[in-house]
Amino acid sequence: MYSTSIAIREFQSTEIDYRALVNVFHRSVHAIPDVIYSKEQKSAWAPDCIDGASWKLRLEEHSVWVAVDERNQEPLGFIELNKNGDIECLYVCPRAQRQGIAKLLLITAFESIRKHYPDKAQWLVQASDVAYEFFIKHGFLPTKRNQVERFGVSLENTTMAKTIA
Repeated sequence: MYSTSIAIREFQSTEIDYRALVNVFHRSVHAIPDVIYSKEQKSAWAPDCIDGASWKLRLEEHSVWVAVDERNQEPLGFIELNKNGDIECLYVCPRAQRQGIAKLLLITAFESIRKHYPDKAQWLVQASDVAYEFFIKHGFLPTKRNQVERFGVSLENTTMAKTIA
């Protein structure tokens, strides 16, 4: 169990932040139980050799917030919104999961959506099977089941939408 004070801040375009978020992403995916996604699927989703240049560019072009441990500023999770304001990524490192970090990140991103996209009617996410229940709990509803191919391996997720009132 992880217990500390959490702060949410914007992504900083530094090598330290970028590497920390890639690490959170990789560890989070590989901690998913094999009964939900196989080892082969997890390796295709989050390979050991992640294309660092494209990740860094994407993070710099999107809106990204980072949850950090206030004691040592260690990144524990992040949420990324694409240029349309929809959720691209939401990950929390395995040792800090189920502590409300994903919820804090979601709330922070939602506040930004309300401010920067006042006419946006729906907020979308391509939710993994492991994140599906989290998004249901926070008002998202499934709209479509998807099959995504990565490196020749098939992965499934669900398009989910939340009406913004």
